[in-house]
Amino acid sequence: MYELYWKLNQKPFTQRQDPARFYRSKSHQTALLRLKYALDNLAGPGLILGASGTGKTGLVKLLTTDHKAFQPLVHIVFPAISPEELLRLIASEVATFASVSPVISPGTDGVLREILTSLRRLAVTGHRTLLCFDDAHLLSEEALLHVVQPLLNLAESEDRALLAILLVGQPVLSSKIRKLHQISERIAVTTALTGFTANETSDYVRSSLLQSGGRSDIFSADALQRLFEITTGNPRRINRLGDLALLVGYAEQLGQITASQIDAVSAELMPAAA
Repeated sequence: MYELYWKLNQKPFTQRQDPARFYRSKSHQTALLRLKYALDNLAGPGLILGASGTGKTGLVKLLTTDHKAFQPLVHIVFPAISPEELLRLIASEVATFASVSPVISPGTDGVLREILTSLRRLAVTGHRTLLCFDDAHLLSEEALLHVVQPLLNLAESEDRALLAILLVGQPVLSSKIRKLHQISERIAVTTALTGFTANETSDYVRSSLLQSGGRSDIFSADALQRLFEITTGNPRRINRLGDLALLVGYAEQLGQITASQIDAVSAELMPAAA
């Protein structure tokens, strides 16, 4: 709606996870390097922690885009189901990538054997499967013990690496994992994502505008500072406020977004974004 007014060829602020437009803050770049090292060296599962909106899912997608060896990506986004359903969901997803028959085996052992068969088939074609549990803080202790732990055992059962595992969630996930020594002792790397700094917030907004064909100064310096103060550098909140600010600027026929527009849109959006 506002793109033509601001001379943009696309929306600069979007919640869609596009690896090509992922902003590599210092926090995200450090996490990428740590995760790649752990996965390359077969050191064990990785733990990605961060508050909602800090870019955890985008980081995983960027990891698989940058490093083709970690594919296919089996992305589990519904972890709060029974362990039996969760294990069958994983088996079904892996089987789809491996182009094998659907899961029909009864019992946990049978399902795990089917997962192993699919992983072996993928390995023959040069693929190492990356299994990512998103919102892993929602996993029950039973699911961690009866789904995640058996998969870790399975990943270590072969001479060659067939499976890499990432547990991605909010900071409370760390305390849940620490209570389960049989899992916590295997964690190879833990990396925590934080919000952008003030400088990164400004750079992110200006870079997004330029990538979208617009001017880098659509947001004034005081608007960028206010945007950081209100959002504390949280990428999801920055996107929400930035998008609505551009809409308000278009509606009011402004030449530039200032701090007053950021304050106005934050009063409307931030209660829902918190």
